[in-house]
Amino acid sequence: MYFRLFNNCKSIAMASSYLLVMFLGAVTAVEVLRPRGVPLSKRQFYEENRPFTCLDGSGTIAFDRVNDDYCDCKDGSDEPGTAACPNGSFHCTNAGFRPGFIPSSRINDGICDCCDTTDEYNSGATCQNTCRELGRKERESLQMLAEVAKEGFLLKQQLIHEAKRGLDEKQSKVTELQLSKRASEDAVEALRLVKEAAEKPEKEAKDRHLKAWEEQQAVIRAEKDNTKMAEAFLRLDVDADGLVSAVELQAHTELDPDADGMFTEEEAQGVLGGVETVDTAAFETIWSSIKEKYLSEPQTDAPAPVDPPTPEETTEPASDHDSEQYPDEEVPEEYEDEDPDDEDDEDQDEEDDKIPPTAPPTETTEEDEQALPPYEEGTQSLIDVAQKARDEFDEAERALRAVDDQIKGLEKEISLDFGPSFEFAYLYGQCYDLTTSEYIYRLCPFNRVSQKPKFGGSETNLGSWGSWSGSEDNVYSQKKYDHGTGCWQGPNRSTTVKLTCGKETVVMSVSEPSRCEYLMEFTTPAVCQEPPSLDANHGHTEL
Repeated sequence: MYFRLFNNCKSIAMASSYLLVMFLGAVTAVEVLRPRGVPLSKRQFYEENRPFTCLDGSGTIAFDRVNDDYCDCKDGSDEPGTAACPNGSFHCTNAGFRPGFIPSSRINDGICDCCDTTDEYNSGATCQNTCRELGRKERESLQMLAEVAKEGFLLKQQLIHEAKRGLDEKQSKVTELQLSKRASEDAVEALRLVKEAAEKPEKEAKDRHLKAWEEQQAVIRAEKDNTKMAEAFLRLDVDADGLVSAVELQAHTELDPDADGMFTEEEAQGVLGGVETVDTAAFETIWSSIKEKYLSEPQTDAPAPVDPPTPEETTEPASDHDSEQYPDEEVPEEYEDEDPDDEDDEDQDEEDDKIPPTAPPTETTEEDEQALPPYEEGTQSLIDVAQKARDEFDEAERALRAVDDQIKGLEKEISLDFGPSFEFAYLYGQCYDLTTSEYIYRLCPFNRVSQKPKFGGSETNLGSWGSWSGSEDNVYSQKKYDHGTGCWQGPNRSTTVKLTCGKETVVMSVSEPSRCEYLMEFTTPAVCQEPPSLDANHGHTEL
């Protein structure tokens, strides 16, 4: 794919060179006699009164064999004005325009290749000399390019001036920030000491508060445990003789050590510590081992509960005796208000009471619900002082990080290669877009190149800023962006940006000459060179 907004102009340097020859001056025509098709630069090799030596040194022939329509030299240099040699070339003088060369095969082929018509001297073709008109148009074009170069160079000087001033300001700012950073570091360190000094009594006070609360909770737990133990002893001491025996303990099968459903007297004695009975003092020693299993109500091998009979099953036909005892019109009021279902509910409650619990009930104690109480006034005061110290320390640290980030950002910018005179510095932090029929291309010169569909979709990275990659004599004429988004089953995308002289900073075109390798043309005053001085009297056209 290839997108272009403007036709790319020729090199400003070439334009200036041509203007030295052709620009707006009186052109002095100097005619130098030489064989047809020979450029003035090689006139000395074609001396009419001397043998001609092939320019490649392959042989020497009599001068009258030059342009005799027979190829004698391997390099074709003996036939500069005929089509005899397949590898020869013909020089078009093109007075008033640019001289040039064409292959010898085009001589006298009936097509006018030289604007001065000298290539068709013996074909009979009707040609018009258009050199002066072409020269005029080219001079106008070159004049426009020269003006662009001149204006661009002036803008470049302004950019350089502003960049150097900006660089000085940034370096001064870095120095200022470094001083501020040292002051901030001192402030952070001082506030750190204040914070640590405030946090020490705060921690001690909070630890004392927590310890007192934990001790209080331990006392409460111990009191509750003693109460529960006393209640358990009284329940286990069925005969109220002040002793809990192994036989009495057997009623609580949940205490069976092996939980095999057979809580024997021997196992009960084992629970009691190997004795048959224990008093309250001895019971305290075994309580800790049984309190997790102990249930206040003993488990019994009660039959499994059955569903209560339905009213149909329990309702029997009333006997004649019952009917006679309570005739319909004489039923006592206390029986009229009774609901038969209430009796069923009472029976069901009695059944439920007989069913032993299968697991200890989950109790919510006051201990579970009790939270750490508020701090005392003295402790809260220490906490407030420490928190204030922490806040001030955190704020100072944030300020220090902000200063450090500023220094790093400025140092990074200063370290970038903005050209020999910092002429490219104005591009830093800027982005330039080119919109085509399908995509929006964005060039951020010292960051990345991207492509985004015009009508919605995700952005694709075409490469991140890498380095200047121009030729050795003009390294700042080209930039390379690498490590973009990978192509499907292909390499990572990359972009080469070619910079040309222009009064405006504009992305001119984008193309993809190779898969996943993009080419972008970008105009900027930063690459404009000072045009050479022009002297019309020095114009010369060889004839």
